[in-house]
Amino acid sequence: MVHVEPVSAYPPASSRTLAQWLDPELGKQYAPEFSTRLREIADARAAAAGMWAALLSVGISAVLFAGVMVAVTGRTLSNMPWMIVGLVLAAVGGWFLQRVRRWVPKPGTSLSVRGPGSLRSGLWAAGGILCVFTVFLAIGALTSGRALVPVLVELGMVLLLVSVFVVPPSIVGRSRQILRRQTQRNPRLAATLERERLSWAPTRRTEMFGPL
Repeated sequence: MVHVEPVSAYPPASSRTLAQWLDPELGKQYAPEFSTRLREIADARAAAAGMWAALLSVGISAVLFAGVMVAVTGRTLSNMPWMIVGLVLAAVGGWFLQRVRRWVPKPGTSLSVRGPGSLRSGLWAAGGILCVFTVFLAIGALTSGRALVPVLVELGMVLLLVSVFVVPPSIVGRSRQILRRQTQRNPRLAATLERERLSWAPTRRTEMFGPL
């Protein structure tokens, strides 16, 4: 059965190869906010990957924090639950993150991202929160004369802020570069996108297959 694309004012998906649609130089000819099927795929994949990467980071952070607590307090048993929970979260996040790398969302799939949309904005948000938090901790440490607890709390806050405000934006902000790189390295993903190129038809919302 021959696929016939509807008439459109934009170039059809078959007018270029997948490699040509992925070419970054072609992407520069269109505004970043211009919607294409490849950009839709990249943005949805990045949003999902950012969520699972955050979970993975939280799990790793929990294990690291528990390890620091063991080294400082010498209490292995009381910190073991943190390690177990952290390992479970990291395993779940890592497993789903691997699945996202092979995932091509259906047309019209849109995953909303609440929070910073780039690494720079994520660093600013995390830094601002950390500065305010540090001021209160410093006041508490000066008035109580105890420095160890505030330092440990500060470490926990740093790990949490990195997981929530830095890791996801670093992925979401590079969604298109990540899809381009993963397509070049993953033949299965490239084959899936090629099938998408051959079967895709324009919609009112997305009138071009590419560029990325």
